[in-house]
Amino acid sequence: MSHARRRRRAMLVAATLAAPLLAAPAPVSAEGLFDFFFGGMQQQRPQREVPQQASSYADPFTGQQNAANPQYVPPTRAAAAGGSGPAFCVRSCDGKYFPLMRGLTSPAQMCQAFCPASATKVYFGSSIDGAASQTGERYADSENAFAYRKALRADCTCNGREPVGLAPVDLALDSSLKAGDVIATTDGLVAYTGIRVGNDQAADFTPVASYPGLTAQVRARLGEMKVAPVRAETVSADTPAAEIVREPLPSVTVPKTTAQKPAKRAGLE
Repeated sequence: MSHARRRRRAMLVAATLAAPLLAAPAPVSAEGLFDFFFGGMQQQRPQREVPQQASSYADPFTGQQNAANPQYVPPTRAAAAGGSGPAFCVRSCDGKYFPLMRGLTSPAQMCQAFCPASATKVYFGSSIDGAASQTGERYADSENAFAYRKALRADCTCNGREPVGLAPVDLALDSSLKAGDVIATTDGLVAYTGIRVGNDQAADFTPVASYPGLTAQVRARLGEMKVAPVRAETVSADTPAAEIVREPLPSVTVPKTTAQKPAKRAGLE
């Protein structure tokens, strides 16, 4: 066999092997969820450096950095007062803050939903140091700006229980969801498919078993996950609650209690 013919055959083999890779479906946007639970399923593909986005379900109170952004450019007061730029939800009692995502819900509604137990205010700006409210008040000039850095108060809370942590929020209010994100609900694992068109503009979810963006292998691995039940008061009537566990919950047997019969008084014979 000539050298040219061997080289041409090698190129055909390489093209044949590359075809299935090109036809493979793109990974869903919940890649971080798969990496967290399944480890090395996607480690063979090189990772791109992408800017980290704030998630509505990520608790910023436990790992928030206090250092200012060195690349921060202070916005003008007019721009900040108009409510433009990134939004920050600020807990008024101690100045604790976390970033908000843009979505169908207004920043003020999202802020109050995550922190219903305390008064809150929304500030806009590239950095919290220069952020201002819609009325023009700068966060740095507020009464309790950065007070949380000195001490946390037990009565200054978002969830009504402790100074750290946010309140559970319905998935319909989570503006960080993207099509293909996999969510654990009380009815099982579902994939977010977007906003359902209609008067209610509600979020639409599809069971992972019928979602076309997942491979059979991923569906099988997701099927091994267990979902813990949540309390009814934290879930709306038509929106699933997101909570994931990796271990099956032990069964609990509640002993039956029987009412004791009153003792009979002994009669005199």
